[in-house]
Amino acid sequence: MAAKNGMVYPIMVIGQDKLAYSIVSDLLLSGYAATLLTENRQKAGEAISAYLPESKNLNIVTDWPEKICSQLVVLVTLDQLAEKQELIRQVEERCADDAIIAVNLERLCLDEIQTHMRNKTRLLGLNWTYPVPRTFFAEVIANQYTDPASLADVEKWLKTYWKKDPYVVQHGFSIRARLMAAMLREGIYLVENDFASVESVDRACRNDAGFYLPFVGNFRYMDLMGTYAYGMVMKDLNRELSNIVTLPKILQEKRDKEETGMDNGKGFYTYDLKEKEHWQEIFKEFSEEIQQLITKYPHESFDR
Repeated sequence: MAAKNGMVYPIMVIGQDKLAYSIVSDLLLSGYAATLLTENRQKAGEAISAYLPESKNLNIVTDWPEKICSQLVVLVTLDQLAEKQELIRQVEERCADDAIIAVNLERLCLDEIQTHMRNKTRLLGLNWTYPVPRTFFAEVIANQYTDPASLADVEKWLKTYWKKDPYVVQHGFSIRARLMAAMLREGIYLVENDFASVESVDRACRNDAGFYLPFVGNFRYMDLMGTYAYGMVMKDLNRELSNIVTLPKILQEKRDKEETGMDNGKGFYTYDLKEKEHWQEIFKEFSEEIQQLITKYPHESFDR
């Protein structure tokens, strides 16, 4: 819990989806208190109880409090500028001048979100990966307005309260989003141009990159395999990588047909209720096992 003026206040998380509930669950599992502001108390309670049956450290509220005493407020919203700015405005009206606000960012840049803020130095970007209690990912996004002390506090809290392995991006945008978008864009390009099927792309990702990425990142993997070989591949073989800037046709069709993924019964694959429950259960088991594996082989495993 974040301390202020000698008092200790729970961290506040504001959000309506499973990522927000997962962030709260991770705090609770580590023994810390949290306040969750969300619209659906029952939905939130059921999601959090999947991680721990009950917790005296959890306070779920459905209405905005008159005053927010938390030193850290974590927002999880859709990647829409107006929505983020409105939530930040409401938090700023209720919190102390030295409170820190952290918001998830994907395509948006920190600078544009800060435009109408009373205090730009208090806002940071903060990205997570679901399920939060099983991952070590935390991307902190800063820029020229960022208060160094606030940045240091958030890094410390991420390591202490959430047991994360955070990294900081100093130019106001997410590098995770760019890396992911490049891979997804190329996968869609291969499918739409009949180079490969959806299933083939999935197998290529899982059985190659998926095999080594829990162990090392792209740069250390190139070191392990030999950087020269990758330079030659990029120079001679991969000159037609996708750089599309419009919504791909296949995603337009999915959106129009409301084929939005597993929760809706259909995305790139089709799921009946039994299949959906099966995938959710084995994903839970996989997340626990991969967490143990990554812990066994830490990022900095060589004692200098």
